[in-house]
Amino acid sequence: MPPSDADPSQGHLDTSRPLGVYTHVPFCESRCPYCDFATTGREENLHDRYVEAILAELAMKRAWFSPDKAPLASIYFGGGTPALLDPRLLGRLIAAIRSTFPKHGDLEITVEANPGDVDETRLAGLREAGVNRLSFGAQAFQDRLLQTLGRRHRGEDTRQAIAAARGAGFANLCADLMFGLPTQTDADWDESLAALLALSPEHITTYALTVEQGTPFGVLDRKGKLPRPDDEAVAVMYSHCHDRLTAAGYEHYEISSYAKPGRRSRHNSLYWQGGAYLGLGVSAASFRPLADGSGLRFTNPRSTGTYLRNAEKGIFAPAQMDARSKEDCEDEAVWLALRTKDGIARKPHTRRYGEDPLAMPSRAQAAQGCVAAGWLEITDEAVRLTQAGFLFADEVAVRLSRMA
Repeated sequence: MPPSDADPSQGHLDTSRPLGVYTHVPFCESRCPYCDFATTGREENLHDRYVEAILAELAMKRAWFSPDKAPLASIYFGGGTPALLDPRLLGRLIAAIRSTFPKHGDLEITVEANPGDVDETRLAGLREAGVNRLSFGAQAFQDRLLQTLGRRHRGEDTRQAIAAARGAGFANLCADLMFGLPTQTDADWDESLAALLALSPEHITTYALTVEQGTPFGVLDRKGKLPRPDDEAVAVMYSHCHDRLTAAGYEHYEISSYAKPGRRSRHNSLYWQGGAYLGLGVSAASFRPLADGSGLRFTNPRSTGTYLRNAEKGIFAPAQMDARSKEDCEDEAVWLALRTKDGIARKPHTRRYGEDPLAMPSRAQAAQGCVAAGWLEITDEAVRLTQAGFLFADEVAVRLSRMA
């Protein structure tokens, strides 16, 4: 049975899979018009106070994640702009997390950064703090598109930031690119891909612009004033991206993710594999998969002020909790695994949930329909999307859902 809503520590954690720790740093120089994340201003006067709150949260929640048994595979700092934190503060957090959980081989320790916010001194400080992977929000290389997106950096800043990171000793870099942007053309997209390939990061994430309600872009879109490429044009951009990056030697291992050999994101892979993750800080989400196949997801408050006030009173009760039955978790495992090149590994899935992913007659029938459409392939070892199926991943997930 899943744990009760009253106590997120109930139930035995499934320690068969590594653990990831995510820390959300909400501070930003400015807010992009498409962003729906929990952010606040730079507010340097809050940085020390915020780090103390996270350390207190870690000390309180560590027991929920079996620190004597759960091997730690990754530490990820997202935001916001975590690179705005003084490397000294990031170093304190990294040291505390590392000392709380046993290591699972070499740790992947990632910090997200805006290309215009790093210099040689900060990069050296990040390396000294223990960071070994940087993820740059490049987004585009055309300055007009960056301005539309509300980004403060220029295309040249990305080139300089990656060169400086190499000079500082970083051997594992990621960069994000966006497509389907207002006024973006096929030529713009190809130019951005070529510019990033010339920089040769170990990992590239590409994703289509999602317009969220409540954001400035959401307001413009409702008014018909956001001139975006249509769905067909976006699909062409997606396919061109796959062709261009795989031809350059990158593995397309997840819908939005490309990596050089051996450089898949360990942290994001934990999410897609249904692993355990502890989220610290404002709006951070956690997931405790339990040994019986059920689990619990819980999320911190979105307000920085609320989070800090609660932390200073020793209150770390989640703002939201969602108890997931074994069936819920199995359903989620199916659609998460289908996001990846590897798909659903049938034998491990059966061991974890007690039945083959295609054991349900309705799902098996739906899967055959997806095979006929050219979206899915089924072998004795796995159920996975075809390359064409990546474009219809959401549709496949809906069809294979227990609720379908």
